[in-house]
Amino acid sequence: MRPIRSLRVLIAVLVGVLGTYVVAVAAYLIASVGAVRGGVVVLALGGVILPLLLLVLRRRFWGPLARLERGLQQVSDGDLTAQVPVANKDELGRVAGHFNQMTRVLRDRAEEQGRFAAAGELLAGVAHEVNNPLMAIASHAELRLAEVELPIEQRTEMQSILRQAQRAGKLLRGLLRFVRAGEKRAASVNLNEVVRSAIDLVSYRFTVDEISIEGRLDPALPAVVGDANRLEQVLVNLLSNALDALRTLKPPRRLIVDSFVEDGRVCVTVTDNGPGVAREIAERLFRPFATTKGRRGTGLGLYISRQLVREAKGDLELIPQSERGARFLVWVPAAPAPAVVPEAPPMPAGDSPVPPPLVSPRPATLAGIRVLVVDDEELIRRPMSRFLTKRGAEVSEAGDGEVALERLRGGFDPHVILADLRMPRMDGGEFYAQLQIERPALAERVLFLSGDITQLAGRGLSQVPRDRVLVKPLELAELEQRIREFVREMAV
Repeated sequence: MRPIRSLRVLIAVLVGVLGTYVVAVAAYLIASVGAVRGGVVVLALGGVILPLLLLVLRRRFWGPLARLERGLQQVSDGDLTAQVPVANKDELGRVAGHFNQMTRVLRDRAEEQGRFAAAGELLAGVAHEVNNPLMAIASHAELRLAEVELPIEQRTEMQSILRQAQRAGKLLRGLLRFVRAGEKRAASVNLNEVVRSAIDLVSYRFTVDEISIEGRLDPALPAVVGDANRLEQVLVNLLSNALDALRTLKPPRRLIVDSFVEDGRVCVTVTDNGPGVAREIAERLFRPFATTKGRRGTGLGLYISRQLVREAKGDLELIPQSERGARFLVWVPAAPAPAVVPEAPPMPAGDSPVPPPLVSPRPATLAGIRVLVVDDEELIRRPMSRFLTKRGAEVSEAGDGEVALERLRGGFDPHVILADLRMPRMDGGEFYAQLQIERPALAERVLFLSGDITQLAGRGLSQVPRDRVLVKPLELAELEQRIREFVREMAV
């Protein structure tokens, strides 16, 4: 704004000086040589001075402004390679220089974001291939644990296998959720759960970098209204920044995460004992492209994080520390009707709990229920079918959508159809579409299995309710419960 204001003042001064000069000259000449001769001289001088003045204005002001406008138009059209010639070292020259620097930074950041987006797409693409073997491993482990005669040594080994498979699956689901957040969805959110999810995503660094995590999450924390994925993005960014800062120190390295409620607002704090934030950097820390990481940082993390928190009617701030370290506070208004939910001890974050070993026969809770399992992975399909059969269900299997249609045309009438999304020949989306044409009633009985819930939109299933999608890797006990609930819902 200062260059534009100075330009306006300069033009006004020039016009005033010119007007005063012309009037003074005209008055002098008229008084000295008479009206006619003075008028002729004035016209002659005006014919010389005005074109020269216009030429100067054009070169010094209108030309640079026109070039700057064309550059801005290029940027607005998506061309981040736009550059404006810097003709002079005046204020307009400095504006042009700032513009060129801005487009270079934007171009670099766009390239980085493009790589991040490509990495997200790659992760989503391989999620199915990773989740399938994880689910196969977990399913076999669960089946073995269900055997009453399993020796104690083997039972311990199976529990360890199941725990690690669950841990890997949880981490992969968190990564997918993080990189494929999708559209904004405001809902009631428990910030403690968001904190735990964010910690899970960065927990692999705790052991590698010898960092201890401490703190207390208030078990009576009221809910807030916001988008859980975006709030998780904020906390992941704060945690990652703290971990990066701690790496520059010798142990002990401490990360403290707390949550509490104060004056109708819910707060999550992220504190570290790192080198802290210098005062000159702290003043501009939340501005775009401000970074303490050099070329390793985008300078957008904290700026975007603050904007995301403000979308939830909250704020993000840095509290200066008297000693070493940094402390960031995320404030979000509590929901109008908060619900207190008792919670498990919050810290430290660890492996996913393993269900108690199934050392005694369980009742046939799925007796009388017919299930069609459609999955091209035999190592997943067979354990699922064996487990459901043990629970009393009548199970039929199919390796793809075409075989599943043959089973249905042959007279098998299932209460539930479990269909994987990604399969050869005919995938879950195509199978569902064909079922809607041939047997619409059966199409309403389909539960989808997927390693990435965001695949729905790309397969024409965007209208399918999310509660009809079971995300791999899925525990068999959870599958059993979901089938019971789904059959009960369909019967209402």
